[in-house]
Amino acid sequence: MASVDKGFTLIELVLVIALAAILAAVAYPMIFGGTSAVTVPVFAKKVQEDVRYAQSLALLRSNLDTPNATNPSFRYRIRINIADASCPGSAQYTIVNDSDNNGTWGENPNGGSLVESARNPATGEDFFCVRMDTGDLVGFQISADFGGSVPGILEFDTMGTPYDSDGVKLAASKTITITKDGVSSTVTITPNTGMVVVQ
Repeated sequence: MASVDKGFTLIELVLVIALAAILAAVAYPMIFGGTSAVTVPVFAKKVQEDVRYAQSLALLRSNLDTPNATNPSFRYRIRINIADASCPGSAQYTIVNDSDNNGTWGENPNGGSLVESARNPATGEDFFCVRMDTGDLVGFQISADFGGSVPGILEFDTMGTPYDSDGVKLAASKTITITKDGVSSTVTITPNTGMVVVQ
C-alpha cells in the first residue's frame, strides 16, 4: 500500500505567500486612507448625476417651497466654484434655489427660515455641497463656462430647460470639465432638452 503525503510543497507555500503580499500591497492604501479609489470617470459620473438632480428638482418644483402664484418660474441652479459660506473652498459645487424670490440664491436660511438648497441625498444634509478639498475628492478640479455674467452657473426651469446665469437659454452645448493628475473627463449639457452626457 502506497503512502499518501499530506501537506504543501515549498513552491505552493511560496506562491501563497507571494499572492498574499500582492493583495496586501493593493488593499492597504484603500483600507488605511491612502490612494483614493475615486477616479476621474467615476467622479464625472457623479457630476452628471448631480446636474440631473438639479434639473429634476426644477421639474418637480415643490409648492411647499414656493407657491406657483408668487414664483411661476421657480428654478434650481448648480453653481460651480462660486463662493458660498455654506460650502467653503475654491473647488466645489452647490445646488441651490431662490424659493423666496428675492434674487439671492442659496440663502441658509432665508427670511422664512428655509434653506434654499437641494437636500444632499447621500448624507441627508439640508445644504447640497460637494467639496474637492476633503476626503476622496482631494486633488480633483472642476470648471465650467455656461455663458452669462457668472460663467459657473447653470440654471434649470420647470420644463428642465437649461439657462445661463443671466436667464438666457443655452444656445449651444456647454461642458463641465473634471481633471486630476493630468486625466480629464467632460460632462456635456445640451441646449433645449438639458440632456446630460459624460464624454
